Amino acid sequence: MNYLSHYYIDNKPGNYYFNSALFLPDFARNYVQQFTPAFDTFLPEEQQLFNGCQAHYAADKVFHPSVFFKQWNETIKQEITSFEPLNYLQRKWFLSHILTEMLIDRQIVKIMPTICKQFYGQLDEIDTKILHLYVSKYAHKNVDPLVKHFQHFCEVKYMFGYAQDESFIFSLSRVYGRATGIELNLKEKQLFKELVNFIEQNHFKEPIAILAELKNMFTPPPIN
Repeated sequence: MNYLSHYYIDNKPGNYYFNSALFLPDFARNYVQQFTPAFDTFLPEEQQLFNGCQAHYAADKVFHPSVFFKQWNETIKQEITSFEPLNYLQRKWFLSHILTEMLIDRQIVKIMPTICKQFYGQLDEIDTKILHLYVSKYAHKNVDPLVKHFQHFCEVKYMFGYAQDESFIFSLSRVYGRATGIELNLKEKQLFKELVNFIEQNHFKEPIAILAELKNMFTPPPIN
């Protein structure tokens, strides 16, 4: 899942450090292989960061093998493959994967903008010195740039831009470019905009129901 989806699924009201860590394993991917094991020297806030990271891993283990993800991933991969103007692109399997996850986040921003507002509100509450201390315990390199990136991420709040086509396509092309080394040109970005609009118009007609289905995957059954 992507950043907002993890928050949408697992956030705990008022637990700023836990909630902020729900996206941390992905955000810190270039610095930390995995946020395990736990350390006896954890501050209480670090323990909550650790717990949030573990919730992230647990959610991914449920999400990626799920019928929900497999069906959406296959649907979007088919649309990418059949869209002739872009059928020459490499690593369509990766593109369909990231587009599936980003489109779910896009629906959250468009339909439930308060979720995005809450997400950034949680990040604003944490002490970056504690974030630095925690990540440094696991990182294989200096985390100063990561903390600066985190501060910039909090300031610009670019995920609100997922609701706008141009900002969404810019984010998609940036993720694709970092993974493949292929930079999309202006024409290709315009074609992606057409493709995304087509996918949404034909497959995301009921976004509230889709998000409810996602949420229900992680809701424990009632105890009789």
